[in-house]
Amino acid sequence: MSDRKKPDETTAWFDPLYQKAEGDAEHIPWARMKPHPEFSDWIRLHPAESRARGKGQRALVVGCGLGDDAEELVRLGFDVTAFDISQTAIGWCRQRFPESKVDYQVADLFAPPPDWLAGFDFVLEIYTIQALPLRVRPDAIRAIMDFVVPGGTLLAVCHGRPHRIRDPEGPPWPVSHEELNLFKDYGLSELSFEENHSTGSVTPTYYRALYRRP
Repeated sequence: MSDRKKPDETTAWFDPLYQKAEGDAEHIPWARMKPHPEFSDWIRLHPAESRARGKGQRALVVGCGLGDDAEELVRLGFDVTAFDISQTAIGWCRQRFPESKVDYQVADLFAPPPDWLAGFDFVLEIYTIQALPLRVRPDAIRAIMDFVVPGGTLLAVCHGRPHRIRDPEGPPWPVSHEELNLFKDYGLSELSFEENHSTGSVTPTYYRALYRRP
């Protein structure tokens, strides 16, 4: 991975938001207190694959929030590391799951521990990319990709946006398919790409994409 300097003011707002919530998850817009439904649906649709990959393999949750997706990966059998840039969020995870097997850590996507690079068989990214401005997305996508070991996989979930919308309002800023294609430009193979739409809507609600690192 090339040296990267943390983009200014792109992640500084996360911890104050968690602090202001004062332990009330209703004030965290993305908190569900259960695994993300798009992740749960992927497990349901691919039970053999998700469980086979979980046996003794290392998984990383990017921007883990309050930890529900990380705990789900433990249930599947993974050895799980989960990180967030918010120290408050990580403390909240440890309080919610005091007996957890997850290794919860405070870390910066743009300056991760060196031993994480190419260190995980499965990487789960939900909503981190869309929380970052468009100008830093190439660096964010590259940083996430760099966690995947050769032969490993990456599952990305985000709110989708049509490519014709060049300047989306945010945060969060929905992600275009073309932006997700950067994973392929950086060397990953796309195994699947799904669009989910709300009833009667032509605008994508979610993108869910699975990649493998050769």
